[in-house]
Amino acid sequence: MTTSISAKSISEKPISATRAAWLLIRLRLRRQWNQVAAIYRFRAGAPDRKTASRRSPTTWLVTAFVGLAMVGSFANLASQGISNFELVLGTVPVNAANPGGGETMRQTRVPGHPNLQWVPPAPGSVLSAGVQQGVTLAATLLLIVALLITMANREIARPEWDLEWLVTLPLSLSTLLVIRLIERVVGGAAGFVALAPFLSVLAWTCGLRWSAPLAGIGLTVPLLFLVATVQMLYDTGLRLSLSPSRLRNVQALMSVIALPPLFVAMSPAISVSSFVFGWVSALPAWVAWLPPGLAVRSLASSDGWFWFMMMTAQIAVFVVIGLMALARQLRNGVVAAGAREAVMRKPSPRRQLEQRPALRPGRTGMWTPLSPVQRRELVLLARDRTFMVQTLLVPALMVGAQIFANSSTGLVVDAASNPVHLAAITFGLAATTLAFSALQTLNAEGQALWILYCVPHSLDQVLRQKAKFWAAVAAIYPVVMFAGAVVMARDITMQSSIQLLGLAIVVLVGVPIFATIATALGVFACDPLEQDIRRRVRVTYFYIYMLLASLYAYAIYATSVWQRLASITLTALVAMALWQKARDRFDYLLDPSASPPPRISVSDGLIAALIFFVLQALVVALQLVIEGTLVATAGVIWIAFCGAGAVTYGLMRLVYWRSGASDVPRMFGKDVGKAMLWGIVAGALAALVGVVYLQVITSLDLFPEARQIINLPEPSLATMVAAMIIVAAPIFEEFIFRGLIFGGLRRSLDLPVAAIASAAIFAIVHPPASVIPVFVLGLCTALAYERTRMLAAPIVVHMVYNAAVMASQWSAAN
Repeated sequence: MTTSISAKSISEKPISATRAAWLLIRLRLRRQWNQVAAIYRFRAGAPDRKTASRRSPTTWLVTAFVGLAMVGSFANLASQGISNFELVLGTVPVNAANPGGGETMRQTRVPGHPNLQWVPPAPGSVLSAGVQQGVTLAATLLLIVALLITMANREIARPEWDLEWLVTLPLSLSTLLVIRLIERVVGGAAGFVALAPFLSVLAWTCGLRWSAPLAGIGLTVPLLFLVATVQMLYDTGLRLSLSPSRLRNVQALMSVIALPPLFVAMSPAISVSSFVFGWVSALPAWVAWLPPGLAVRSLASSDGWFWFMMMTAQIAVFVVIGLMALARQLRNGVVAAGAREAVMRKPSPRRQLEQRPALRPGRTGMWTPLSPVQRRELVLLARDRTFMVQTLLVPALMVGAQIFANSSTGLVVDAASNPVHLAAITFGLAATTLAFSALQTLNAEGQALWILYCVPHSLDQVLRQKAKFWAAVAAIYPVVMFAGAVVMARDITMQSSIQLLGLAIVVLVGVPIFATIATALGVFACDPLEQDIRRRVRVTYFYIYMLLASLYAYAIYATSVWQRLASITLTALVAMALWQKARDRFDYLLDPSASPPPRISVSDGLIAALIFFVLQALVVALQLVIEGTLVATAGVIWIAFCGAGAVTYGLMRLVYWRSGASDVPRMFGKDVGKAMLWGIVAGALAALVGVVYLQVITSLDLFPEARQIINLPEPSLATMVAAMIIVAAPIFEEFIFRGLIFGGLRRSLDLPVAAIASAAIFAIVHPPASVIPVFVLGLCTALAYERTRMLAAPIVVHMVYNAAVMASQWSAAN
């Protein structure tokens, strides 16, 4: 935003305090808008560059999806919390002496709970007395959470203070303070997210319906003035009395203090057994007369405007007193003498010796298990207290607060007796630790990122060492907790010991996998060269990481070894795909206007496989809903399979054509005859293994489901199924698993490893009974594709194999 003001206009028409305030507020709003818009703006590269832009044009789609998911999750938590308050505090058991109760009582029964009935609303309110008291407590807790989260903001730990230059403007101190207060309210995203969803859902519950969001926002804004006033008093008072190093300590402490109230406020939405419901009866009556209680009354009462005006008056009085206190704090200026400067004391001789351990006798050349990069990470962790607290203490507080808030559900007791829940808790601790450490590993370099390009190691090796270090740090929680479980278990059986050992392996294998995922996502999430520190981390990738970590719970709660192995393998493939994408970005991190040229990668294969299988499921589900049946016919399966394969193939080809990607898999090449020969020979070998394997398991009756032959009396259906298995399946599956997944793996791995990995992935998506022959088929098709670099070769291998196995099954059935 540019403004041109001449000196003559200033001298003739001085800017009033009101106009100056409006200009500064507009400037702050414009700045925030530019910061938000810059995240989603597509920045093209320089004209002379041949690389693509650094930011993908689809980034805003992912961010918008994550943002909508966040809003939906907050609204869902608010809705569930209010419903639990109504269920616990707004119902009473049905009178046992009169179970019928007449028509009126039957109308007040709680749906899904025939032994409960609703309590009538309190006089002058649409809520019962208990529910109104409960939501008042919830609103008060959320206001405290909003205040603590705002106070835990990193802004107080920054060396610069915007008030130091604001006071140089030709405005009175009172005007500046009012402007600053309004800026805090406008920029109070944390407080808005904490309060607005709850008050909006409460307004909907009280009958406002589609005007509920407006009512929720209208009540949130005055409450944010309370938060902003306290934050200004807190921020100003500490900056005038503490040094920058102590301010960082205070910020780290506040980040810890803010977590328990957050999970206490969330606990009513998680479980109806939360101890918070027991607090309601002990809530003092005067709490209802505080601003959160008055906000609840303004929504629930018939005379809501009266309570809204009373709340506004209370907040106005508090704000005026707060501004007066701020003016007194700043009566001597904005810089306290000697408080902002960091003075280094002369170290004692003993301290000098401790700081130089290499000078001690016998210390030279001492072996250490940590590499120089890892030792540097350890030093940074020890020096940055905020980073140390977030990495080592915050994960334990987050998980511990959830357990404590739901202690009445018996989760702690169940976790001690059930190793599955114990494994889930330990993995949650490790995954959260990695979210605060490995995900930030590139961002921690800041403006000194260029130094990593000067050391005698590639950036890939440096980040791998960092990922290993943070994996070792995150593994401390699982090792300690599983060791404690073994020590505390007195009468543990052999079966329980095996189960505990298996779960420990699942968790400990998942830690390095998610250390790799977090480090790779950190390459996309962090921009250490960004001047504005608030834009150096994109929160979207943090939520993507947490989503992937939550999906790993399937490997913990799976009931069979095969399911766990499949989940671990697929997660490891995701880690490999993300790391490959991150490696493509390593050479472009120092140039904000360039990004690597598009190439085929493992992630492309994963996306194609996801589209292929999801489209099949959607078509089959739609057909079942239309026809009202429970079993899909052969025709529906044919349409779903071929349609999904054609759409996936066409879509991926269109994307590669639009992006100009290299290494796109070809169907045919120069020496087609050689490709056909490779396909026939490798197909015969795979078919031999498949037919022999089928005969063995059939004679030994190892897999009874393998003997189930599709009975298709109509020739047209038999022809349709044969065409799908022998023709369609090889074309679509080989394009995905050999052309994309194996081709992507081959970029980073040697042939044997890439072939084994792609064959294992291919086998996992098939039934357990056919894993061994399908794995051999995957090896043969990978070898044929490697030798010919044409998809025709693995397609022929797949066709020969499927035809031989199907012929063997049908001949056995007849």
